[in-house]
Amino acid sequence: MLRRGFILYFFFGAFFIFSQTGIEKVLNKAELVYDENPAESFSLCESAEREAKEENNHQFDGNISICKARYLILIASFEAATVEVNNAISIFKKNEDELNLVHAYSLKSLLLSKMGDLDAAHKLNLEVLELDRQIGNTSGIIGSLLNLTLGDNKLNQPDSMKLRLDELSELTDEFRTYDFYYYYQNWGIYYLLIDDPERAIQQYETALKVAEKEKMTDAKATCLMLLSRAHRENKNFLKANEYAEKSYRFSQENNLIYETSEALVEWIAAKEERGEFKEAFEIQKKWIRINNEIFDMEKIQKVKNIEGQLKIVEKENEIAEGEIALQKSNLEGQKARTRNAWLIGVVLLIVVLLFYTGFVYFKTKKLNFTIQQQKEIVELKSLKLEEAISNIQDSLEYSKMIQNSMLPSSEQFAKAFKEHFILFKPKDIVSGDFYWFHQTQDTVVFAVGDCTGHGVPGAMVSMVCHEALNKVIIEKGVVNPAEVLDMVREIVSNTFKSNSHDLNDGMDIALCTIKNDKLTFAGAYNPAWVFTKREITETQNNSIKISILEGKNLAEIKADKQPIGKYYNPSPFTNKEFSLETGDVIYICTDGFADQFGGEKGKKLKASNFKSLLAKAQYLSLNDQKEHLNNVFEQWKGPIEQLDDVCVIGVRV
Repeated sequence: MLRRGFILYFFFGAFFIFSQTGIEKVLNKAELVYDENPAESFSLCESAEREAKEENNHQFDGNISICKARYLILIASFEAATVEVNNAISIFKKNEDELNLVHAYSLKSLLLSKMGDLDAAHKLNLEVLELDRQIGNTSGIIGSLLNLTLGDNKLNQPDSMKLRLDELSELTDEFRTYDFYYYYQNWGIYYLLIDDPERAIQQYETALKVAEKEKMTDAKATCLMLLSRAHRENKNFLKANEYAEKSYRFSQENNLIYETSEALVEWIAAKEERGEFKEAFEIQKKWIRINNEIFDMEKIQKVKNIEGQLKIVEKENEIAEGEIALQKSNLEGQKARTRNAWLIGVVLLIVVLLFYTGFVYFKTKKLNFTIQQQKEIVELKSLKLEEAISNIQDSLEYSKMIQNSMLPSSEQFAKAFKEHFILFKPKDIVSGDFYWFHQTQDTVVFAVGDCTGHGVPGAMVSMVCHEALNKVIIEKGVVNPAEVLDMVREIVSNTFKSNSHDLNDGMDIALCTIKNDKLTFAGAYNPAWVFTKREITETQNNSIKISILEGKNLAEIKADKQPIGKYYNPSPFTNKEFSLETGDVIYICTDGFADQFGGEKGKKLKASNFKSLLAKAQYLSLNDQKEHLNNVFEQWKGPIEQLDDVCVIGVRV
């Protein structure tokens, strides 16, 4: 697990040698608010970028890239962060801006650490420290030493870590306020490394006071997690559980994805130490989902491709610069000889030049032939790659056609209900979400399922679950929702079971049947919501929650807290019944809409806000509601990537 502590330099210090421009003021404000509100800082960076483009001002392009990259690293958007950091490094190299260049390298070391490439990060930090010493950058030396202590910890080198911390002790007079946080934090990490948790706790508590005073948001989340770890190693499992939960809640509130993952790992460990294995298992499911999001192999591969392209460009530039330098050197030598040579020297020079020209001609001809051969090889490989990509794209598009052909048509819903809408937005070309419909002479059955994963894996699981519903309801004629889910669970579990290993794939689902104005519902995690104009007076059990939301009467029909698929302690699914009247509107959905990050602060939309959104839209027709929901989702998501498949169905009886 990676610990926080990498120093983000104040790279705007050099700006003050010039008069403040509008772009500079925005960037400086972004720096000032970063610790307390990273999302607002990123928004200011984008504002500075737009202003720079409008003014065609490229003076601050490198600083804008660094400003954006540090937030992208914070939310684990590694691909976009790599592009921005490499862009900044290229600009600072071109401008020979050594101070900002070491700042960019330091941020890149943080990016490498977050992606798990600890050796590369430590090596880069050593290079940054050497550069800082060469240019006499005291604040940079402090930051590099703090970073390197963390690398020493990862390499299990307590002696080296102690030496660097002792060197930092000699520089405390030069510390900026926030340097003290990382100084105390890293001492705590050292004491934990040498098995002295009590002294580690003292250091962490001092660091936490600095983080809270200076409003260092991500530092506070990390420090709470480290306090949990220290108390756990000190055998105080109650305190460990308390601090781990605090770190998780705080990270969630501030959209700190990486810190959320770290907090969950400590929380799981604290629960296991206390023997609360059931709760630890539930927390572990959250961690798996978040960790998969952070270390998405497709994203990591894209980052590696970007790095590879950058190295090719740098190599080409080095070759071009070398050729220019060689030509310049030859030209100067020729002029010097021409000025100082006698006639015989001129004749000899001409002879030499003739031989040299012939040599260069034949050498160049041979080189051009080699380059042409390499070009043809590259073009052939490029054509093969394009063909492979095209074949994959065609396969995915055909898979999408197959999946869409399995989904019920809008006309089937229209025959059964006065109004309806289906909002279906796959994250990728194919989807792990699906919806299902069947109508008999006196019963309407419809459902929304959310299968494990998304894209191709999710789509494969959804086909298994879709066919399981077909087999139970259509072939066997079972329409009782709870019985349907029990039988579907058995089919899905057997499908993903083999002699060598079991897969944990499955789905969450909301399943409804309507017969004689009575709704019967059963669900795996996913509930159903019913909005009605009448005042609900009937007594409901604990499985149906009655409330008034935005002035509308809402019945929330709860699902069972277990999935369709492998589960450690399965129990039979249960039915919930609700009487319907003409005009009532029923909604079922997956969690993709409510879990989407977005808005001004980059936070989750959440289920409570989604229900309020539906309540406010009750004056609209269902067709207009669909358009309204889609617009709200796109505006909320903004530039952030869609995180999951989205499926929402609404019907009016």
